Amino acid sequence: MHFASPPYTSMAVIDKLKDLLKKLNEYQSDIKLQIVPFTKLQEEIYKNVSEPYCITIMRRMMVRIGVKVAESNNCLALATGESIGQVASQTLESVKVINEVTNFPILRPLATLDKLSIIDISKKINTFDISIRPYEDCCTIFKPKKPKTKPRLDECLKFEEKFDYDSLIKDAINNIETIYISDKAKKDD
Repeated sequence: MHFASPPYTSMAVIDKLKDLLKKLNEYQSDIKLQIVPFTKLQEEIYKNVSEPYCITIMRRMMVRIGVKVAESNNCLALATGESIGQVASQTLESVKVINEVTNFPILRPLATLDKLSIIDISKKINTFDISIRPYEDCCTIFKPKKPKTKPRLDECLKFEEKFDYDSLIKDAINNIETIYISDKAKKDD
């Protein structure tokens, strides 16, 4: 799942994602890339939420969307690429507050790896050169100057009361674009 924020982010990032997923497809079965239009939600977050909390609220919205899509596709868990402590939204305090939106299982296979370990893995599976292509994503474009690294749940709930995120989430889900990544050569073997 990718959260897109046009016109703030380039659509070239989708080509980057497709290339990454084609590489990953060498190690697993067919992949379904779901592109979530996230701009409206982000704009509302930045209108209604104190800047240090924006990333935390944004991540809470992403989890809500991910869970709804996962449940509608009969998935048993979400998997993310989070690595604890790498960025503000990935401190244990942030992860705890973000997790509060659901009891749906969230797998974090990279959680205990540091940046260098993740880079080493990406080089071994030939995704590193693709991953460093310089395209902005929704998290970097809307990144606050001083993100909250120890957010409080009560503050998050207070900010979320300020806007109708349920209808924005529903709209985003209803407008997801799906792209299938398949390795036809594997199937012909």
